[in-house]
Amino acid sequence: MKKHILSVIILGFFAIFPLAANQSSEYSIQLNDKITIGTRRAYECTATIAHLSGFQEFNRADFQLNYQAYDEYFAKYLKDKRVENAISYFNNLRSFRGFSYDAVADIATYLSSDCHSLRCSEENAKKNVQSRCGDPKKLQQVIADFYDATDFESFYESQIPVYEQAVQILYANKDIMITGVNELEKYYRTQVNGIFISVSFLTGHNNFGVSFKDGSNTYFEPQYGAGYFDANVFIHELSHPFSNKAVDEIMKNKKLMKLVKKDFKGEKKKVMEAQAYGSADIYLYELFNRANTNNILKGFCDDVYVAMSVVNDKRKRFDEIKEVTELMDRYRLGSYKDIYEFLPELEKEYIKILETVDTKPQPFKLSDDNTKSFTFLGKSYEAEYCGMQDLTGFKDYSCRKYWRLKDAYQDVSMYNAFDYLPYNNYPVQVNKGDVFRIEYLKTDGSGYIEYLRADGDEYYGEATTKGFYTE
Repeated sequence: MKKHILSVIILGFFAIFPLAANQSSEYSIQLNDKITIGTRRAYECTATIAHLSGFQEFNRADFQLNYQAYDEYFAKYLKDKRVENAISYFNNLRSFRGFSYDAVADIATYLSSDCHSLRCSEENAKKNVQSRCGDPKKLQQVIADFYDATDFESFYESQIPVYEQAVQILYANKDIMITGVNELEKYYRTQVNGIFISVSFLTGHNNFGVSFKDGSNTYFEPQYGAGYFDANVFIHELSHPFSNKAVDEIMKNKKLMKLVKKDFKGEKKKVMEAQAYGSADIYLYELFNRANTNNILKGFCDDVYVAMSVVNDKRKRFDEIKEVTELMDRYRLGSYKDIYEFLPELEKEYIKILETVDTKPQPFKLSDDNTKSFTFLGKSYEAEYCGMQDLTGFKDYSCRKYWRLKDAYQDVSMYNAFDYLPYNNYPVQVNKGDVFRIEYLKTDGSGYIEYLRADGDEYYGEATTKGFYTE
């Protein structure tokens, strides 16, 4: 088994390290000749407008404390005509072009640090962002007016201590990031020009794998939510630009797309829409990027971590993820020049997968309340039943049952985490060192089992258990 790569969450204050201010007054630190971490002023400004415009993804209820400084500072500017215009402009783009989520991050990568110009020619910007962001020059001017009206530069500088705290979680994982980029380059048989990884508390739980194209080169500038680091998320967002280009090619196969669209309906479509993957095309981008990510992770993460990534993707209704991950592993281990040389074989084999994979939910039966022990990871543990919780009305769930497993913590403390569940979601008191088995039943009769442990950590200020294994 390979060395364990652990997800990390903010558990308190890290030791302060110096962040170098570059010429544009953006706070960053260079990890090596390819990777820089920090914050982007243009993104902070653009995301602030999205927040003030009421975009749901930039206004999550569970992140209210993160927005407090923004709300207090910008409240006094809300009646300024330039601010009103920016909010109106963003809402119109959202209504008529679906401007939201990564589109907000996308246009920000094409803006100068002070938002007063584009970083490339107007023609090149239009080519890359106009379909989702509208005329980039007009949008740039709207954002620049907001920047000036609110003296955004002063606000940005006032938040530097907050940005420093956000960046520290990345710095603590610099070795993992450097190794991950090396494995990504090895997988795609290419070299990356430059990577600027920025974080923001405005982003919430979201992460956006955006990049900037200057006309000849591509620079990767993913935007992450602040407060945690996860190797899977890190590689996933970096991989998107490579993976999506390959998917663009296979989507030209009419037989393949007919099969994808045939299955993209009903409950599966509802589940995908809830995850912001509302079309068959977007589903395909996401499916293959997850499969590619899983295979890149094999180069530097432990086997359980990769296996759980596949299980969790399957749980989220990426029905073919196991088979597609195995298919892309054939490319990873092969002697292909690049992923495009593998495409004819990929299309042929993926069609076979689509024709054979059973996408119907599998029936699931909850364990009896009086069950006294469970076996997982090859060992049996005494179990204490803790109760059942009704989940009616929460997405597509029906209920869940809880068991506490005795003397299990030492055996599972090293495993990576995928999900987080606050202590206040449990029907019993949670103590550090507890391990729980939770059985979930969904409204369609399917279900799954998740194992979580209490490390005594906090996630966004809440005492939280970590999900480390799924059946």
